[in-house]
This record gives sequence, C-alpha cells and structure tokens, in this order.
Amino acid sequence: MRLYSLRWAGLAQGVLIVLMALAVLLLGACGHTPVSRTVWDALSTGKSVDAINLNPNLRYLRVTARGRVVLMVLGYVESAPDGDLETWYSSEGEVLRLKSGRVVATVGLETDWREVRNVSLPPWKGFTGQSPVTYQRERDEMPGFRFGIAETVSLYAVRAPTNALLVGLPAQELRWFEEAVQGQFGGLSSARYALRTTDGEPRVVYGEQCLSPNFCLAWQVWPAK
Repeated sequence: MRLYSLRWAGLAQGVLIVLMALAVLLLGACGHTPVSRTVWDALSTGKSVDAINLNPNLRYLRVTARGRVVLMVLGYVESAPDGDLETWYSSEGEVLRLKSGRVVATVGLETDWREVRNVSLPPWKGFTGQSPVTYQRERDEMPGFRFGIAETVSLYAVRAPTNALLVGLPAQELRWFEEAVQGQFGGLSSARYALRTTDGEPRVVYGEQCLSPNFCLAWQVWPAK
C-alpha cells in the first residue's frame, strides 16, 4: 500500500510540474514573462547564450545537454530545513528542480526524473568527503512509467577534474565531490558537484548528472562570477 501511494504521489507531482511548465509557455506566448523574456530576446537576435545581456533582477543557470546550451531562469524557491528547493525554467518550457544543488525533478527532457526522494543525505556544510558516505535514493523515471527505482549512492570528495563543462571558473578554486550508484555496472555514470563557499555557506555552483546511460546534463550558476 505504501509503494502504491508513493507511485500515485509521484505521478501527481509530475502532472503538477507539467502543468506549471505549460503555464510558463502560455504566459510566454502572451508577451513573455520575466522568466522567458531574456532568453527569447537572445534567441530571436541570434546571440549565443554566453552573449546574452542578463537581467540583474533574475537568477540564471547555464545548462548543457547533448552539446546544446541554454539558459534557465529561476522561477521560485521553496525553503525547507534540508535545503532550498529551486525551480528553473527554460524558454521552451523545460523544468529543472534542484535541491541543495541536486536534481530532484525534471520535465520536458528526453529522460525525466519526475521525482527524487533522498534519505539520510548528509548536508554540504561540514561535509569533507574524505571518508565516503552512503545514502538511499528513490526516483520515478519517464518515459516508461518506472516508479520507485531504489538505489544506494556513495558520496565522496575528488580532485578537480579536467573534463568538466565548467565555464569561466578555474576548477581548482572549487571543492569537488562525486556520487556513484553502488553495485551498478554499465548504468548511470557518476554525478559530480563543485562547491564554492560564500559567507560561510557552501553552495553548489556546478553539477553534472546522467538521467539515463545515454543522456546527461550539466548545469552552472550563471554568470560564473
């Protein structure tokens, strides 16, 4: 009964996120909202993402997937004891939800994690990663209606990589961590996170996550500085 309820709860949340994304598109068609206007202006003038004149009143993510680079704009933030939940939108209605820098939901991608539930996840503050820790992750995936995928994830510190899609920041100036699903061979590649500490609070400024063996994305707080 619990698993049945979780599945329907995950499906309901996925439907809600889809409706939110559609609302953004509909509003954008009626003159564009602040969420979509800046990216739309850049696309209509042929500018690259990195050349967009950003609105200082908005917050942005630079997202890369399959060689395509887009900007997403922060729609809203929900405060929670275990980390703020951020909902980001692209001008085409794609949705990326991040909690403490990790993917917890997506909509509009070729593979979507409609809901991610993390258990016993250590907070970034005070975590060094010198000794690996594990936590439990359960997620719902589309397409395929795969609900309740249970995984044990190992989290640990790594050296600054040389192959990250990081732009405008030296990798050596950040603290890097990697996550790997235990007991998985030929499945998801490890996720990576880069943190920078500001005013005593560590924050993820860059992340990479594969949502399937063949589809990965990277996101970065933008502008880099």
